[in-house]
Amino acid sequence: MRHQVDEFTTVPAFVAAGQGVAVVPQSGVSDPPPGVRLTALPLIRRTRVAFRNGAGPHPAIAALTRALRESVPEGLGRGPGSGTG
Repeated sequence: MRHQVDEFTTVPAFVAAGQGVAVVPQSGVSDPPPGVRLTALPLIRRTRVAFRNGAGPHPAIAALTRALRESVPEGLGRGPGSGTG
């Protein structure tokens, strides 16, 4: 590893400057700089919602969790730990 960059929008600039290759989430790069090619990978990102024990029933947390689950396309994200299957 040559560089560690925490800002997804900066990563393609390093790639364009010849500083390596990178794996970035689709949401992290919408318009790559000239000379950078994005290639889709057959990966599924697992995301979790973190909250304090006992806080799950709070209306804001319940609403966020429900909205996130409803935004997932059918057939994705329904495995162990998803809370739905």
